[in-house]
Amino acid sequence: MKKTLGKPENWQDFESLCKKLWGEIWGIPNTIKKNGRLGQQQAGVDVFGIPKGQNQYWGIQAKGKDDYSDAKLTETEISEEIEKAKKFQPKLKTYIIASTSNKDSKIEQFVRLKDIENQKEGSFEILLFCWEDIVDLIEDNQGILNWYQHGIGQKGKFDFRILFNDMQEHLILKPTFEKTITRCKLTNKSDAELLLDRLSSPLAISGELDFNPLFPFRSNKINKSWCDFEIVMENIGSAVIEDWRVILRFVSGVSRLDNDHPFFPNLSLIKDVDDENKTITYRPIDNSPLIQTDNRYFDISLLPEPNSDSIIMEWELLARDYCIKESVEIRIEPEFIEEITFMEVNKVADMTEDEVYISYYVVEKTNDK
Repeated sequence: MKKTLGKPENWQDFESLCKKLWGEIWGIPNTIKKNGRLGQQQAGVDVFGIPKGQNQYWGIQAKGKDDYSDAKLTETEISEEIEKAKKFQPKLKTYIIASTSNKDSKIEQFVRLKDIENQKEGSFEILLFCWEDIVDLIEDNQGILNWYQHGIGQKGKFDFRILFNDMQEHLILKPTFEKTITRCKLTNKSDAELLLDRLSSPLAISGELDFNPLFPFRSNKINKSWCDFEIVMENIGSAVIEDWRVILRFVSGVSRLDNDHPFFPNLSLIKDVDDENKTITYRPIDNSPLIQTDNRYFDISLLPEPNSDSIIMEWELLARDYCIKESVEIRIEPEFIEEITFMEVNKVADMTEDEVYISYYVVEKTNDK
């Protein structure tokens, strides 16, 4: 098959491509990282991560070459990068040299021999991916292909981003949860008396044990752990985005999405909420385009999982001439309402450490809430 994908315009874009591509291949799009910042020593590694199912770091050296001068990798250059990578901490399991240079059988043979030599010395495996190899990998990953063709390939023309609330790049949610601490207390009561106390407790009598906090509107209780925030969609490119919609997927950290946000309805957008699959789709109600420097916004109400410290949200823009897919982490910093309850026991052997249970903060409904 003839390779038609153009090479990135600069080494920064090539490094970003390597991070995006191998993040998908390794199954770690949210944890693969670039190494340090510009000007710092990188020990021969530009991108690193622990692939899914592995327990050691893999590293990538992104060697962007000038396509117009037809520059190629040299044996000396490869040897120098391998020696640098041996200084990376912790020790690498696999070292990938990714290059925009075209395939060269002589260089590929050199890398194969260096790989055998390196592993015999107890060091890392060495792999070489030239531009044709990388194109194969891109074409095997449709999401990366779309991102590359309509992202880096259209750099400066199409560009789009997702922000939160007042145009903030990051979001921290502070839901209120209830922290119930159960503490043992010695008593002289008999086993029969203790059992009777538990069966006649207000909690058992009121039936609150049957209350489902995920569906609070079916009773006189309301779950106060819901969080509201705003999503802002902004066209930051130099081209109009037409026939577009945005899909949000909450991969982890969310128990429920609200189907109808009660405040500030946005009449210019259609919102489709799939609570079962934790997905929200937004599109302009009149199919109006998103012009340059313009933005649209909508409100979200969601219920975080009580024991999660973050929410992973994937977002995807689908448009006539442009598609992009990214993921973002929303931090959770809960505030707790503490309640201490005592459990009576009549034997020292039954005394246990405090039990802590985190749950939704549920209160009685009032007229103004």
